Amino acid sequence: MSKKISNTYCKFPFIGFSANHRNNKLCCVSQDPAGKTKIKDFWNSEYLKQVREKMIAGERLNECTACYQDEADGKISLRLNYNSRFKDFDSDVAIPTAMDLDFGTFCNLKCIMCGPDRSSQWSKELGQTAKTPITKKDIDELCSISKNIKHLTIQGGEPSIMPEFEYYFQYLKDNGIIGNIEIDCISNLTNINNKFYELILGFKKVNLNVSIDAYGGACDYIRFPSNFKKIEQNLLSLADKEIQVNLQISLQTLSMFNFYDFLIWIHKINSKFQEKHKKIGLDLAFVTIPKIYDMNFAPIKLKKKILEDITKFKSSYNLKHDIRFNISIRNIEKTLLSKHTDNYWSELEKNIQVLDQRRNIKITNYIPNFYEYL
Repeated sequence: MSKKISNTYCKFPFIGFSANHRNNKLCCVSQDPAGKTKIKDFWNSEYLKQVREKMIAGERLNECTACYQDEADGKISLRLNYNSRFKDFDSDVAIPTAMDLDFGTFCNLKCIMCGPDRSSQWSKELGQTAKTPITKKDIDELCSISKNIKHLTIQGGEPSIMPEFEYYFQYLKDNGIIGNIEIDCISNLTNINNKFYELILGFKKVNLNVSIDAYGGACDYIRFPSNFKKIEQNLLSLADKEIQVNLQISLQTLSMFNFYDFLIWIHKINSKFQEKHKKIGLDLAFVTIPKIYDMNFAPIKLKKKILEDITKFKSSYNLKHDIRFNISIRNIEKTLLSKHTDNYWSELEKNIQVLDQRRNIKITNYIPNFYEYL
């Protein structure tokens, strides 16, 4: 490979791929051609060889459109993230050294911005059959090419309640591989599954990314039917464990109503972890699809409120330890009032009414001031 890296090069296809219950793919955001391919066959496929050759040559791939668009928008794409994170991983390997695993949609929540493609509870609510999880045979194939794995990312559904992950982890443990692997796990942390956490603590390093987008009742509504107090309890219980806990925050319109309380809560949780000589990570992203939940399209009055909440918080508190989080907060302040002046409030309200009727709830029981911003 040329020493000069092309501007379409991505490290990940050279060291691994996404083993997926739908279909194996280049990564979790790639738009790969349809067609089921066995795990072992995919790694050694002519398709993946051609992808690598095109990337080295600097050709653009249709599969990588999401990353190209992020980069055009000035964002750090998954491609750039992979190139930085895995820069020291050997690219000339016979079997993968990193994998992104998505074993199924089994989940205990039906988050407002999610759907049946990611959550079995959404399938149940809509009267649909849930997506079929990865088979034991497929996991056995994965096991057969896992002896050199150094990094795993797991997602779902909710990984902590999926027996498929426990089965795979047990293989890694029984074969003395688990202690060589760093793992990133995305979880809603609504429960602490003892068997899952017993296995996950055997990994070399654990990054637990907790999906939480608002404070109190707003969180319970967004990630229905979660229990915010229980999530907080579970979160604090991890401060004593050898796990790097990160709050993976995806802000949206419904996060804006009590953002000051949310920032205060984050500060409190961070303080609790500091008492244990640990530092909680903060990763702030933004929901952009569907647009009705994109905070850039929220009513001006609501935008002003979140900016006031940020100013109020900054006057008394800080979260200096996390530079990226603070940059993201500053970006909210810079851009929120300057772009997307049209709002989708009427569409959002209609969607909320449909959800409330179907779930037999009322948004004002979770976000009391919801209708103040019409």
